[in-house]
Amino acid sequence: MNMPRLSAILAVCALAGCMAPATAPAPQAPAVPAAPAAPRAVTPPVPATPPVAAPPAPAAPSGPVDGRTGLHQASLIAVTGDADSRFTVLFRPAQTDAAKIDAAPAQLCRQAGRELDSSRTNKPGAGSAMPGVQMMIVTCAAA
Repeated sequence: MNMPRLSAILAVCALAGCMAPATAPAPQAPAVPAAPAAPRAVTPPVPATPPVAAPPAPAAPSGPVDGRTGLHQASLIAVTGDADSRFTVLFRPAQTDAAKIDAAPAQLCRQAGRELDSSRTNKPGAGSAMPGVQMMIVTCAAA
């Protein structure tokens, strides 16, 4: 190829936009070092705990009632006595009504044909070999 022809081709290409003009690269500002990122507080994940249900309410005492004491039969463990004047009653207070427990000594003496002289009930768990069981000692008046 000859030189005038190459110059003509380059001129046509420049006019047609085939060639990008030679430009110097734009000066860049010096890079500023980035500030170090503040450390992130890492919180360990909290394990999900299942919800805890409330304990079930005790069932209302029901069922047959003992004729001597008036306590629910399900709560009554034993009734012992000596000559209809002194009785020992073992029972589970959680399985009968408090009102029936309070009325039991008088009813027990009435069934024996006597008046109530005295009664006492131990506190739950007080020296008991049977947890949840109470002992009631009933003394009836002399005939």
